[in-house]
Amino acid sequence: MTTMDDRRPAPEPLTLAEIDAIRVYCRRQVTQRAAFSGALAAIPLPFVDTAADLGILMRLLPKISAEFELTPADIARQDPESRAVVYTSIKTLGDSFVGRILTRRVIATMLARFGTRVAGKSMAKYAPVVGQVTSASISFALMRHIGLKHVDDCYQVARARAEARLFAAHGEIIDGQVMRDRVTS
Repeated sequence: MTTMDDRRPAPEPLTLAEIDAIRVYCRRQVTQRAAFSGALAAIPLPFVDTAADLGILMRLLPKISAEFELTPADIARQDPESRAVVYTSIKTLGDSFVGRILTRRVIATMLARFGTRVAGKSMAKYAPVVGQVTSASISFALMRHIGLKHVDDCYQVARARAEARLFAAHGEIIDGQVMRDRVTS
């Protein structure tokens, strides 16, 4: 079944300057969400912070991918050469969320990999003041690490796509036009 999104034409490719600006914006967003996660982690209620972290990541990671035009739908709309560059770049990253559909299960599995930190955060918050500060610090650091890694992964893939567009095999492509070496007589 084809959706309306699948039929839209591919947007103009991002320039290197736009990709750099998106990276700065997304890094700020990650820091803000990580601070919010840290504040929630200080509340001594069981599983509130874990549920909040899951919800934050469910919204944040796809938003970052969308900013870099690396959602599965965005990738599907790209020309074949760009798709090849994107998939090759994603493959070199290894364990990455770039270009993937994120579900609660996928994010929960990722959080489980950080199990000792999450468990330490959950147990620490029941100790008065010091434990709550420790829990908030662990939550902030964990969320920031996950978010910034995703931003950096998306940045690398988007930059590779833009550079492949700029430096094609037959010449330099600038704004969609191939500039070949010209011989003047």
